[in-house]
Amino acid sequence: MQTRRRRLLLGGATAVAAVGGMTGDLIFSELKGKWALGAFGGAAMVVAGLTAFLYRHSADDLAVSVRAGLEERHQLPPEQLLVGRETLSSSLVERLRDVPAPTSGTLPADPSAGQCSVTVVHGAAGTGKTALALHAAHRVKEHYPDGQLYVDLRGGTATPRDSGEVLEVFLRNLGTAQEDIPRNVDDRSTRFRSLTNAMRLLIVLDNAHSTEQIQPLLPVGAGCSVLVTSRRNLSAGNITRRHPLKVELPAEDQALAILSAHAGRERVAAEPGAALDIVKFCDRLPLALRIVGGKIHAREDLTLRQMRARLANEQARLHELVHENDSLQTCLSLIYRELPESAQQAFGLMSSLPVGTLTDWHVGGILPTSAMAGGVCDELVGVGLMEAHRRDDAEPSYTLHDLVRVFAREQYADLPPDERRNAEQRLVTAYREAVVYLAAGRAPELDAEASGERPGDLDRETAGSWMAQESERIRWAITRARRLGMEPQGAEIAEALTYFLDDVNLSPDSARYLFDERSEQRTRVIRSLRRGRAVVALGNNLPDAALELFLPGGSPDPAVTPTARDRTVIARAYAAKSDYPAALDHMNTAVGELRTENDLWHVQISLEKLGEFQRWRGQPEKAEESQREALRLAEGFGDRRAQARLRRTLAETLGYLRRPEEAAPLLEQAIRDFGVLNDRVWEARSQYALGKIYRLLARRQDALEAYDKAEDILGPMGERQWLGRIDNARIRVYVGMGRFDDAWASARAALGLFRELGDDMWYAHTQRDIGLLHLKQGRPDEALAPLTEAIEVTRRAGDAYAEAMARHLRGVAHRELGQLDEARSDLEAALAIYRGGAYEWNQAVVLHDLIPVLRAEGASDEADRMESSAISTNPAFVRMPGRDGAQAIPDEE
Repeated sequence: MQTRRRRLLLGGATAVAAVGGMTGDLIFSELKGKWALGAFGGAAMVVAGLTAFLYRHSADDLAVSVRAGLEERHQLPPEQLLVGRETLSSSLVERLRDVPAPTSGTLPADPSAGQCSVTVVHGAAGTGKTALALHAAHRVKEHYPDGQLYVDLRGGTATPRDSGEVLEVFLRNLGTAQEDIPRNVDDRSTRFRSLTNAMRLLIVLDNAHSTEQIQPLLPVGAGCSVLVTSRRNLSAGNITRRHPLKVELPAEDQALAILSAHAGRERVAAEPGAALDIVKFCDRLPLALRIVGGKIHAREDLTLRQMRARLANEQARLHELVHENDSLQTCLSLIYRELPESAQQAFGLMSSLPVGTLTDWHVGGILPTSAMAGGVCDELVGVGLMEAHRRDDAEPSYTLHDLVRVFAREQYADLPPDERRNAEQRLVTAYREAVVYLAAGRAPELDAEASGERPGDLDRETAGSWMAQESERIRWAITRARRLGMEPQGAEIAEALTYFLDDVNLSPDSARYLFDERSEQRTRVIRSLRRGRAVVALGNNLPDAALELFLPGGSPDPAVTPTARDRTVIARAYAAKSDYPAALDHMNTAVGELRTENDLWHVQISLEKLGEFQRWRGQPEKAEESQREALRLAEGFGDRRAQARLRRTLAETLGYLRRPEEAAPLLEQAIRDFGVLNDRVWEARSQYALGKIYRLLARRQDALEAYDKAEDILGPMGERQWLGRIDNARIRVYVGMGRFDDAWASARAALGLFRELGDDMWYAHTQRDIGLLHLKQGRPDEALAPLTEAIEVTRRAGDAYAEAMARHLRGVAHRELGQLDEARSDLEAALAIYRGGAYEWNQAVVLHDLIPVLRAEGASDEADRMESSAISTNPAFVRMPGRDGAQAIPDEE
């Protein structure tokens, strides 16, 4: 009505002006001279008065219309409770407060300064985007005096709002009469931009579906701001847009605050353990926490413990997350329905795999063609069903929220069986191609089995890391292949896995299942699967079980002579049985045969073990040679994991050779590499080795810190044998610091563990160090028994170096007791062992204890000759004048 009246008034003023023009023509045609001028002046005054009157009343009516429209423009819904989002909220408020003055149609020097500001708040379903947007919008209302328009675009439903319909509402709110609203969406958008150009207006477009939906709803006036919430990170075309705000999952303490705000702070405080479990089951998703909190608040009799029990069942969890009008399953179902069929298949199967990081390779393996992966990933990330992560040095990776994964599994189970079968067959085939390609880098005969092209971005140089990361899914592929009638492919996947058992941890029962030969007829595959079971048995300290697979009577095919690769496992089994001479003999044979076959990968891993056996047999210089060759080969293969492992074992050998300054940097590099590879077990083992090197350098506090770091990793893993070794290693450090009570505590802890584990060798090592403790505390008589036990065990095992250490200490104990013949016998035996290898430092310390015994026996000439020879040939002897084994700290000059 007001618009129509204003149009009539303005039209009347225009008509009066036209009548004035016609009157002038008439007067001048009929009258002459000053009579005509006078008549025209009077008529002009009348016309001017009428025109001014009509324009004045038209402007008054326009002002009344604007004031009336303002009442219809303050449309923000009530605020929702916002908890734990202070940083995001502050950032958003700061953006919305920064409103430039409207340009009122003038052209600014900078074109972008004359456009409205658009901020997109995006994130997965249930993360609290609307609550955040409304919270911020209410705090900036005074900065938008011309109003705040709000619309729920229903982007998360099956029927998103039509842009034309929304524009009709907006135009009415801005005072446009219904009959003046254009029919065409483009015309409505043009009218909307014209009306808002000079305004300070905030427009909240909540739950937007697409860029196409919001594009017509965007003004262009510089004084206007648009706040968009959407699951997708929408583009706003050519309109100026600020950097989008992504709403992530809250941290655990923030999630707990959300639960407290909805359930009641007192009730959460009364059951903090149950509350933390609820936060975990809800995976910190604000919508889920709001639903659970609302259900708890609505029922005084429902405890948090009871709610936790209801959420513990993963299969029933989604059905618990319903309260009043909120339902996570309904929310996710609306999104899922819109997905293309290919995306639904990939989404469902990915959710059914063991939990872990996903990549384009996984998605491409599920789909009919890998080229479809990019589009499907874009779609799933775009609607918030999948979270994308990107690193500079790697391809994009993705994760699924726990609750989304549960939902997707349910949807996958409802797909037609043929669709599921086809998708699973494709993924099993993809895993077969990938693992065979990677294994061919270690077993060249598999090249003929691998496809010609490299699968995806997989790299043989980082094969160990990929296999370790994918180990659970690889096991899934082996099992699924059997279910799908793809037994040959499953056996090939299992065969490939056997070449990565230093990277993947399996139990013996798991190995028996995965490496079961079943109906397999291929000799190569049978041998690999058998060897895989043996290696796993060794990894679980079952050497006899490993040997039974190769020895006559234990092998499924006794007529088959063990291959060179088999011999490497046999050698390791004898080492695990503490039969070092047999281990060294088998490994030497294996290395020679592998060199003849030019099987370089297995030469490398065999040299690594050969070096350890040589070191134990008192040949550290040969050990260094073997391990350095192995490291060169690993560098040639580009395998970072093998290089790190070899740096560690080479550093241990350098420690035996009394070159700790060379060993420490190798270990520090190995620790960094294992950290990058996320190999916590080998990182801890390297920390343990570094502690030993620090001890040799007399950096005792650093040594203890290294042992603590190793224990912090290995303790929660249940690695009891390694915990015993760490306790054993602490003994000598504490002795060097004079902390004998701590040393005894560590010794008792180590003895108890090794006794429980039945580890005779490490029990003997600890007995040796108990003998050391007695000796250092002035009790040489009590040192004899544990040292004698250590000598007997290490001699039977063939660990010459360990035997020499124990004999040296027992020789000192006999000397302190005045038993010179016994002392001489032990010290000379220790010296003979050390002279069999490059143990100059060890020879020097034994000589310092043996020479006084010879003089005490009256063999001064022999003692003088021995001392003179040592001074001229052994610099280490000269560096430790007057060293006494009863007082000196072992392993330190």
